[in-house]
Amino acid sequence: MELDLNGKRALVTGGSSGLGFATAAALVEEGVEVALVSRSAEKLKIAKEKLGDRTQIFEADLSTVTNTQRVLSQIHKEFGPADIVIANSGGPTPGSASSKSIDEYQGALEANLLSQIEIANFFVGDMKTNGFGRILAITSLYVKAPAGNMALSNTARAGLTGYLKSLSIELAPFGVTVNSLLPGLHLTDRLINLAGGDASHRSKETPMEKLGDPESFGKVAAFLSSKWSWYITGQAITIDGGATPNLL
Repeated sequence: MELDLNGKRALVTGGSSGLGFATAAALVEEGVEVALVSRSAEKLKIAKEKLGDRTQIFEADLSTVTNTQRVLSQIHKEFGPADIVIANSGGPTPGSASSKSIDEYQGALEANLLSQIEIANFFVGDMKTNGFGRILAITSLYVKAPAGNMALSNTARAGLTGYLKSLSIELAPFGVTVNSLLPGLHLTDRLINLAGGDASHRSKETPMEKLGDPESFGKVAAFLSSKWSWYITGQAITIDGGATPNLL
């Protein structure tokens, strides 16, 4: 399928590894110019070597709104306005609802809600002017199936999902779509590290008895960034091998 993305510009945060990198790779393959943001200069350098000249890299910690605003302004100046925005952030630490302090909730809300809102908002004016835009957040299956030990993530990402739905209604008349992808277990370096070097046993947690692969995830994200996804907006789409028990 021809996605007709050649020459478009995309911003991918958390783009130096994992699902963010896989999404960036899928976009680059379709001819998209990509601005990658990550807090790790070393990982950014490796990512650029893999992805080639269609990428520009920006080192920044996006856990605060102030840092996020600074790097977005830098990207707009040096890279230009983005047609596609992939908002991706690492999740907060696990823990039950009552075990977390108010300071921890504030930190999670700034990193996984407020900074993500800033990323989603920043290029909206350019998108409306151009009559095309794709805003896609990578969140978590816990939006639809909250886990008891993931209270910070449950709270922040659910709030972001509500915001994205509101934004999708506002931008629909302008040819700008807003969606989110809710990944389950994917075979990323993070999952492997959390599993002590071998994550194969985690596949039993999905009906398919398989872990998702980042490349396939990236292809779905690329499709949702394309012209063919114009009638899909305001959706939170799980990619989890059937693990989420919810009907809707």
